[in-house]
Amino acid sequence: MADLGRAALVVSLGLAVYALVAGGYAARFGRRRLAVSARNALVACFGSTLVAAVVLASALVRHDFSFVYVASHTNRTLPTIYALTAFWGGQEGSLLLWLLVLSGYGALAVVLNRRLSDLITWVVPVIGGIATFFAFVLVAVASPFNTQTAPVDGAGLTPSLQNPYMVAHPPMLYLGYVGLAIPFAFAAGALLSGRTDERWIVATRRWTLAAWMFLGFGQILGAHWAYVE
Repeated sequence: MADLGRAALVVSLGLAVYALVAGGYAARFGRRRLAVSARNALVACFGSTLVAAVVLASALVRHDFSFVYVASHTNRTLPTIYALTAFWGGQEGSLLLWLLVLSGYGALAVVLNRRLSDLITWVVPVIGGIATFFAFVLVAVASPFNTQTAPVDGAGLTPSLQNPYMVAHPPMLYLGYVGLAIPFAFAAGALLSGRTDERWIVATRRWTLAAWMFLGFGQILGAHWAYVE
């Protein structure tokens, strides 16, 4: 299973690099078919990242301590709900969640705004560039799929994180923070394409409002969690 997760992340990295390089070339030189290919690569990047996320979530639920990440953040007595929240309880899992949300948002944004073809052509390489960074870190620096000889039990989750707010607070913040990458990508795309009219603002208004909503709820939940702790 760890091999599958690692392979999925490598595929995600390759697809993100392709979206960046091919998308940038297509936007610069007006290669329409290549631009469509780059857009499809960005959508596929979400699919491969989702595979990696499912592998890690499955390992956490099964208490597969051959995964270094699972052994470091769970143990056999940890309830299933908190075993799942351990997904974002450590650095490697948090980075994977970040890439998952980013690629999901990016895929949805380019598919829903296909009619703005001249703008989306530039948005794809911008999102691809951001995704390339996180995918590279996951592949080369902080992989959640490092393995070891499985110990009898794991270290467990930090007691302060064994709280119902752990289920909602971090994902809400990720949905908010990462969601703001979409307005950024459209703003950068508008500047790069020279189409600095109101279209990119109209296209990203709901994305911006949704991101701020998630951030607001996340901060409220986090504030109450801190008070409880």
